[in-house]
Parts: sequence; C-alpha cells; structure tokens
Amino acid sequence: MNPDLTKEVFLQGLDYLHKSRIPEAANAFRRAFKMDPDNPRHLSYYGLILALAGENLQDAINFCRGAIVRAAYEPEFYVNLSKVYTKAGQRKKALEALVEGMNFDKGNALLRMELKRLGTRRRPTLSFLSRDHILNRSLGMLTYRMKKASPSKKIH
Repeated sequence: MNPDLTKEVFLQGLDYLHKSRIPEAANAFRRAFKMDPDNPRHLSYYGLILALAGENLQDAINFCRGAIVRAAYEPEFYVNLSKVYTKAGQRKKALEALVEGMNFDKGNALLRMELKRLGTRRRPTLSFLSRDHILNRSLGMLTYRMKKASPSKKIH
C-alpha cells in the first residue's frame, strides 16, 4: 500500500464529490477504502458515497458509524452520518447524529451549519394528534403564515 497514492485517490474523490460527480467519487472512495480499510476518514466517506449513489443504505450507515467508533472527535464524520440518515429518510436520526457530534465540539461551525440546514420542526399544534393529521397540518400552515406575516417586535 502506497500512502501517497491512497491520499491522492481520496483527495480526487473529495474533488469529485464537491463537483457532484457521484459515480467518479464513488470509484475513488471505493479505491481509497480498499487501499486502507482501517482509515476512519475512508470509512466515513465510503459510507456517504454509498448512500449518495443510492446503494445499500444500511451498509452506508454501518461504515459511517464505524468511522465514528474509530475517531469520535471528527465532526465531519457526524455530518456524513447525518447526510446518510437524511438520504435514508430518517430525519430524526440525522439530527441525533449532529447532536451527538456537538457533544464533542459544541462550537464546531460545520456541525452548526448542518443543523441549521436540516432545521428543526415545531411541535405539532395539537399534540394528541399525529403530525400528519389534517388538523395539525392545516393549523401548522396557518400559524406559520401568521408568524411569518406579522412584524417581529423587539423589546429593548
């Protein structure tokens, strides 16, 4: 195993990922992972790219979790796991992954930015009904519009 080649392949994968060239990124991350399967960064990004490529989501989650087990102090691993959960339609777990990362680094800009991007939902208006119930949906949209339309008044 040539560490320089592995690093070069991984960086190429990152470049492809930033350019949204998912198939090329998948090939690069797969190669980097096979060259150095114990590297937590390779595990995390391989898991992320599996999810983004629409491959096995459970494997993607397992790879990202494995990276966190090896290097829990890396905020980007929590962001990757959050993106995988989002891709899997598990929004609550995606938020939990980011909060878990905040336990290691509360002020991390990357984690904060991802939390803001995901956003938090308000509580259902009628808590005894499901979030998807027609009354909760209608009342929620109405209160959201009212809040958005009213000027905010600050008390000094």
